[in-house]
Amino acid sequence: MSSEIHASYTSQVLPEYHGNPFIEALPEIWSLDTAIEMMSEDVEFHEGERELDANYRLQSISRLFRYFQPIEQHVDIEQRLSRCIRQGYLNRSPLKKGYAETLLSGYDAQYNPEGFQSIRSGYKPTSTGFTIIGMSGVGKSTAVERVLELYPQVIRHTSYNGRHLNLTQITWLKLDCPHDGSIKGLCFQFFDAIDSLLETNYLGRYKWRSSVINMLMIHMTQLAGLYCVGVLVIDEIQHLSLAGSGSEKMLNFFVTLVNTIGIPVVLIGTTKAKAILQGAFRQARRSSGQQGSLVWDRMKKGISWDIMVASMWKYQWTKNSIPLTQDMKDSLYDESQGIIAIAIKLYAMVQIWAIRTGAESFSQNDFKAIAQKGLNLEKPMLDALRSGNKRKIEQFDDISPFTVDDYVSTFSNDIGVIPNIPAKKTGSITDQSIVKLLELGVEPKRAKVYVGKVMATGKCGNEVGEIIKQAYQLYIIEDMQAKPATAQATDDKDLRKISEYDALKNEGYIDTVEW
Repeated sequence: MSSEIHASYTSQVLPEYHGNPFIEALPEIWSLDTAIEMMSEDVEFHEGERELDANYRLQSISRLFRYFQPIEQHVDIEQRLSRCIRQGYLNRSPLKKGYAETLLSGYDAQYNPEGFQSIRSGYKPTSTGFTIIGMSGVGKSTAVERVLELYPQVIRHTSYNGRHLNLTQITWLKLDCPHDGSIKGLCFQFFDAIDSLLETNYLGRYKWRSSVINMLMIHMTQLAGLYCVGVLVIDEIQHLSLAGSGSEKMLNFFVTLVNTIGIPVVLIGTTKAKAILQGAFRQARRSSGQQGSLVWDRMKKGISWDIMVASMWKYQWTKNSIPLTQDMKDSLYDESQGIIAIAIKLYAMVQIWAIRTGAESFSQNDFKAIAQKGLNLEKPMLDALRSGNKRKIEQFDDISPFTVDDYVSTFSNDIGVIPNIPAKKTGSITDQSIVKLLELGVEPKRAKVYVGKVMATGKCGNEVGEIIKQAYQLYIIEDMQAKPATAQATDDKDLRKISEYDALKNEGYIDTVEW
């Protein structure tokens, strides 16, 4: 989507969003299918490329790192940010009296030594944001960036319903917490981000005029209100661990942004940030926001892992087509420990090795051999995860879990729970179950057999969802035991094709668990 557009207003379905130019200028509230289609990115691949010279095929492998297959967490983040931005604008309409009052208060605060105390909010904040915490490499930052890119970053308003409205709306800003955790560095990043978007010179104006942190924070707050920032995303929040007592000051600053001008703040960090966010109840509560914290664990073996690997497996440039077997999936999982970034990297490395050596083929054993040579830096952390030893894992702040209770509250990526679909008047329960299995890529004859086996137990009654779940489990188990999967992932294995993502909602992946 274009980074800058002129406002075009659309009628809203929800009454609370009516008459708010900031909300009406946003893209529509997407369905799950539409959102995932927009986030997905396939890369170019033709079977004939296997016959190209090695130097061209080695170049082509780099496409793997552009490939993007949405998984459950991406769906959840898209929905959270959609609500976060809209709820943040709910009481910040430029047509309301409070909007102008808050801007004037912020302007006065720039010349008032008491700083934030003189900034008065003309409305009640309606959104506080949320926090995403997870180990390095699981895809937190990539997921958020992918969702944010669905929104135009700058919207220019000139008139609304025949009324003059000269405003510039910045729907989102994403900053990295400075490596030393300094507030001054964060403020400078903010000014630079505004300058890059709007061709202004706030960094030059404020960098040398005042080095007092409180004043820089006031300037940042005023600009965030002036340009109607929809959501402020702060990545790498674990860097606050280096800020000492300054970490509490920065967290308090985020709370101030929420309380004074109602801008929701989303924090992203590795598990190293847990000590900072849990250091005081107030910060932990505020950083969790209204939607709860999202703890992103590495992937577990199950349907989600199978889909991710199968979707990636079709991008293969060795001369020989390598089938995807259960042993292959298990070996890749063992060496990557379910960390997506490492899995993709290892899959690329093993292909590079096969092409360079002239082997033009690889096996599950090659994943381990290549990992031993090419993942030296990651090896200690992966070994700790592989051991399951809590003490070893806790030696690495960026991968250590919160607590056992926190893990219980995170998503489980085990075999998926297919939705409990109510029986329809048209078609028998057996037929409905078979049709759903066909949508999941099960061959017709096998679908009938699996449904028959499940129905024969008499344990599922009329619950179509439970029948599908157990039948699909039989399919996965028997398919992997009987023969290897095909080399190329089919479209039916694509996450976007699974029953319109109702499965994700019923698995608890979407909005049913407070992370």
